[in-house]
Amino acid sequence: MDLVRGLVLVRIALFLVSLMLVMILPVSGEEEMLPMTQSIEEGRLKVTASTNPNSSYEFVQNGSSWELDLSTLPDGKHTIGLKSDGYEQLAVFWTGAQSGFIWEDALIQMVMVDRFVNGNTSNDGVSSGSSFEADWQGGDLQGVTQMIESGYFEDLGINAIWLSPLNTNPNGSFIARDGVHRVSGYHGYWPIEPRQVDPRYGGEDALDELVEAAHSRGMRVMADFIINHVHEDHVYFQERPEWFNDGCLCGTSGCEWTDRRLDCLFMDYMPDIDWSNGEARDQMVSDALWWIERFDLDGLRIDAVKHVDDGAITALSTAIKQRFEGTGNDFYLKGETAMGWAGHSLEDNHEQYATINRYISQDGLDGQADFVLYHAVVDNVFSNQHMDYQHLDYWTNRSQDQYVHGAIMTPYIGSHDTPRIISRMENDGTQWNQWAEQETPGIPSDWAYARLEQALGWLLTTPGAPVIYMGDEFGMHGGADPDNRRMLDHNLTSQQQELYDFTALLGKFRLENEALRRGAYSTYYADANLLAYEMVSEGQELLVVLNRGGSTTLDVEYDTVLIGQAELTGGVLGIPAFSVNIIGYDSTEDDAQDIEERGPDDFVHEGGSEEVGESDIRSSTTLQNGLIILVFIMLALLIQTIRRV
Repeated sequence: MDLVRGLVLVRIALFLVSLMLVMILPVSGEEEMLPMTQSIEEGRLKVTASTNPNSSYEFVQNGSSWELDLSTLPDGKHTIGLKSDGYEQLAVFWTGAQSGFIWEDALIQMVMVDRFVNGNTSNDGVSSGSSFEADWQGGDLQGVTQMIESGYFEDLGINAIWLSPLNTNPNGSFIARDGVHRVSGYHGYWPIEPRQVDPRYGGEDALDELVEAAHSRGMRVMADFIINHVHEDHVYFQERPEWFNDGCLCGTSGCEWTDRRLDCLFMDYMPDIDWSNGEARDQMVSDALWWIERFDLDGLRIDAVKHVDDGAITALSTAIKQRFEGTGNDFYLKGETAMGWAGHSLEDNHEQYATINRYISQDGLDGQADFVLYHAVVDNVFSNQHMDYQHLDYWTNRSQDQYVHGAIMTPYIGSHDTPRIISRMENDGTQWNQWAEQETPGIPSDWAYARLEQALGWLLTTPGAPVIYMGDEFGMHGGADPDNRRMLDHNLTSQQQELYDFTALLGKFRLENEALRRGAYSTYYADANLLAYEMVSEGQELLVVLNRGGSTTLDVEYDTVLIGQAELTGGVLGIPAFSVNIIGYDSTEDDAQDIEERGPDDFVHEGGSEEVGESDIRSSTTLQNGLIILVFIMLALLIQTIRRV
């Protein structure tokens, strides 16, 4: 009797729950269209949609979602258009070894396209009438592709390429800021077309081929994107002058670079974009999305960040994340907010750090060029050596604790805007000269190459995504802009080849060792000429030792010299003069591999049998509850189907 009464009560409960669900669930013609979502789980791309989101791929329906087995795709980058229920999205992701890449893993080379390699002489630009140093010299995207295919970048451990701006630039020449020389748009920073690859760089087909060649080798491609200004010949300025500020010339009387940062003109032929104008803002964002999607780019370097309205970065970042990061793809937005180093105290540099940090956030930039670190250590330690390695250590540490948590900063020792690092080290008075009629830097001394090894050793073994300006890997010399942008000569001297080999050794070691890419920096020992610091990640510990003085010793707890000529005996490290060394544990690699191979089930706690029993009980209860709910839902769906019929 009690059993029958219990069954009746259960049926009544089931009926009431089912009736409640039926009242909630929509009937045909009234069904709510849920937004399409996407995710990658357990090796599958899962898309919630009522219809197949892309019939060109082998999606299989699984309830309310469609799933694509990623093991059916070749290794590499994939961009899949998704369309269903009136929604359109992109699924962007990598498969294979590169699927675990994060931007801390990147070693970036900055390439100024016109000055790297001339891969196709048929697209060379005609003379513009500019001074030779500032005229077109024939470099193109085909030349970059040739170097990718030759293994040049891979040999250096470089896995990301940052290309100078690719928009078509004006013909002819224009007065330089010195008011004397004439310059051309070879550098790409004076766009006249919003969505066109300059034919002198090879055009769209050449960029497609470059990206394909890079992606086939697991390399990322970044492009420089100009958001502050255009050239006066730009179609937007010609057709929509109201999109631009009526500004003054930056740096002139009453028009300071900082006070008038939002409306001053870099040159009078470079109109300044007004990002507070909604139409202009929407168009610039749309153009950025076009470049990324059309050429399958992996990142953008944003020029002159502090010279545009703060909302510009938010609008750009938000649109990019919505369009290209739906599956967790990490699109990298790197900014250029040019700042300096204001003095020896942290307080003196508060404004420098704060201004750079201002643009880094979840809805802003992912990171920026580390200008404070550049000026603190290149100006003061590596170039003229008037500050010691304790200074180097202090400011390296500040780059770890002064920026927004999670920011991926890009340390560097040279750029297209600074005199060549090796000529700064030579320090013979010519390093600031720019033009042919001036005495520009010549071949550096042997000791300058040795000093550059110290700088490269530091750059490639500290946190962030370091940038190597093209040619610094082998010690290209030169003065200030435009002399720092000489056409590269890849026929290396013996000193240049030795430096290239050193850079390649460290670059590949960085690529193969997690601690150098993702590890935390901490000081081990520092004095005037010797700096030892640990780089520690979850699975590895390394000790980097930079010595710019005479031979010396250091007590260490490590047991193996991995890079360099140091000698380790009984816990005492013998360090050669002017050397770069990396020390580790002989067992580190095996231990890390063992940890990776042992899953969580391999670790058993004491009293494990009791814990497992409780877990089983909890799992059983959860399963029962889940089955009851499933029954309710199935009954509700059955009743709904009957109603439709």
